[in-house]
Amino acid sequence: MVFTEVLFVVVAALVALYTWFQRNHSYWQRKGIPYIPPTPIIGNTKVVFKMENSFGMHLSEIYNDPRLKDEAVVGIYSMNKPGLVIRDIELIKSILIKDFNRFHNRYARCDPHGDPLGYNNLFFVGDTHWKDIRTKLTPVFTSGKVKQMYTLMQEIGNDLELALQRHGEKNPGNFITEIKEICAQFSTDSIATIAFGIRANSLQNPNAEFRNYGRKLFTFTVGRAKDFFVAFFLPKLVSLMRIQFFTPDFSHFMRSTIGHVMEERERSGLLRNDLIDVLVSLRKEAAAEPSKPHYAKNQDFLVAQAGVFFTAGFETSSSTMSFALYELAKHPEMQQRLREEINEALVEGGGSLSYEKIQSLEYLAMVVDEVLRMYPVLPFLDREYESVQGQPDLSLKPFYDYTLENGTPVFIPIYALHHDPKYWTNPRQFDPERFSPANRKNIVAMAYQPFGSGPHNCIGSRIGLLQSKLGLVSLLKNHSVRSCEATMKDMKFDPKGFVLQADGGIHLEVVNDRLYEQSAPSIQ
Repeated sequence: MVFTEVLFVVVAALVALYTWFQRNHSYWQRKGIPYIPPTPIIGNTKVVFKMENSFGMHLSEIYNDPRLKDEAVVGIYSMNKPGLVIRDIELIKSILIKDFNRFHNRYARCDPHGDPLGYNNLFFVGDTHWKDIRTKLTPVFTSGKVKQMYTLMQEIGNDLELALQRHGEKNPGNFITEIKEICAQFSTDSIATIAFGIRANSLQNPNAEFRNYGRKLFTFTVGRAKDFFVAFFLPKLVSLMRIQFFTPDFSHFMRSTIGHVMEERERSGLLRNDLIDVLVSLRKEAAAEPSKPHYAKNQDFLVAQAGVFFTAGFETSSSTMSFALYELAKHPEMQQRLREEINEALVEGGGSLSYEKIQSLEYLAMVVDEVLRMYPVLPFLDREYESVQGQPDLSLKPFYDYTLENGTPVFIPIYALHHDPKYWTNPRQFDPERFSPANRKNIVAMAYQPFGSGPHNCIGSRIGLLQSKLGLVSLLKNHSVRSCEATMKDMKFDPKGFVLQADGGIHLEVVNDRLYEQSAPSIQ
């Protein structure tokens, strides 16, 4: 009898749960919005959950579904939560710019208690804290400040040349390597010096602390993929499941390192016009008014900004550099043209490039811009709709007779936009000429978003672009790259990654091929 009653309760609970999911999964059908039929319980995230495809690529598949080619939005289900994939350019502009006050928060979340560095950093922090900290950090990223950082970047560029020479001495003439790792060592060392005043020495020692922690953060193991899945698709469960964007060992490392640097900077009074100066200033500002609440009284809030600056800074630039080298290896005529431009500039500059000169290299800029089109490091943007008190909710008219509900997640498929033949001729072809001065005017602004748009765009885009350009120049002025047997013929992306990463890495042959005889630094 007891067994029968228990069985009845269990069956009833399962039926109720299934009915609840089914009703949620009929939401878009009831609202008259075109949608992708969901899988029971898991919604439209099945391939992501099973790690068969990354979410960025899955969004691209949804965007390109021929049944939906004329639709402005597509209804999907993030597990059981109804969400929207945005296809229309004007709606994207509305979300990112015109109606930004309704979409200023990301849908993804971090745990405020288990992962305070993730929760408090500029990428994830929401509401008024985001606007305030963005305002405080903006002066670090002006064109004038970035120009001041260039000399420090050049030192790391020289370190990259020396590291390549050491590789070449072990393998005279040429060597085969996973090029993303070398690029990541360069960008790690560059970010550490320009933001924190620290020599990370990853190019001298690939297992240096900064590089080790960065490598762990962006190696998408099954465990890391699970953390990102919950953060982006089940944000209400991040605390319950103890999900962490920044791992405990990385958080400890950043607290120790940044705390020490800040204390040393306060003691010495040294000013470097870098991120640490801003963080020290914020802490002093908070201490000046001890009776008033101030987010900078929380040391983790300050360390969090350093943490996200480091992780975003090294990953974006190293990815851009490595994808660029992959395409240049496949297109030797383009590589030759770029190297000739670099050589002419080196001859003119007596073996070195000033900040103004590297920014004036036209073909280099065209190559980098085209790489960012084909391989946007962040292949999608996520936002959460928030009702504004006293104002009517946002309507999707004239497209659909539907008004957004508070808390609705929206996803902008950047990779899909960058490969849409509606906006790009032969979008899967690597063609820097799209970004020539003559052709640039033909680009549809909202269809090209490697750094996002509007108030929430990437605050460090100037640094990222300059770092990528300098890294490519430092590598290509004394070396060329070629495809080898281990090079992927067609690029495949890691299905576990939430940023765009080559599946298995990018293996290239690096050839000692000096352009300018006086350009190579000597090994001491």
